[in-house]
Amino acid sequence: MKTRSFIQYFLLLTVVVLMGACSTDEETVIVPKTLEQYKQELQAFVTSQITFIDNCVVGYNKGDFRSSTNYEPYSTAYKAKLLAVLTTLDKPDLAITDIVSAYKSFADEGKLYQAEIFISDRRPLHELIVACEALNTATPDGSAPGNVNPADRAPFVDAITAAKAKRSASALVQRQVQEEVDKLNAAKTAFENAIIK
Repeated sequence: MKTRSFIQYFLLLTVVVLMGACSTDEETVIVPKTLEQYKQELQAFVTSQITFIDNCVVGYNKGDFRSSTNYEPYSTAYKAKLLAVLTTLDKPDLAITDIVSAYKSFADEGKLYQAEIFISDRRPLHELIVACEALNTATPDGSAPGNVNPADRAPFVDAITAAKAKRSASALVQRQVQEEVDKLNAAKTAFENAIIK
């Protein structure tokens, strides 16, 4: 019994010592940034975004713009706002409030632009869609060898249509791209098996 009490006392003492070691009365010191630091951060961000816009293309790679329709207007609007910020940063009487306003000034255009950027590589899905469309076009309906029954074509066409919709979704991650590739490959295999030999 004494051994058990001793162990409990020892454990309690250990907990008290550890709690004391973990507590601190030291105050965390936060050093505020200077106006120049804020200016440099904003300038670096704006410059990197302008470079990104200048190098961005419409395509299916990660980081590509997804829509040729919106590419020109969104790129132009966002870049114009960014260039205006660079002009603002050259003001001799620049204040932190000007920097805050500068960040806000390009937010809407930036959101529109960034929403159109692909976050994953869609090339495997795009290439498979192109191959499936070519196969679908090259295979006539009918009952002769090399033809396919129209009832067997419908699921394949539906799978191509679904894959196209997924390919255009901007928030599709790489795992989801692979899932769509697998689904379309399965539909393609079923279609190829349905072609009359």
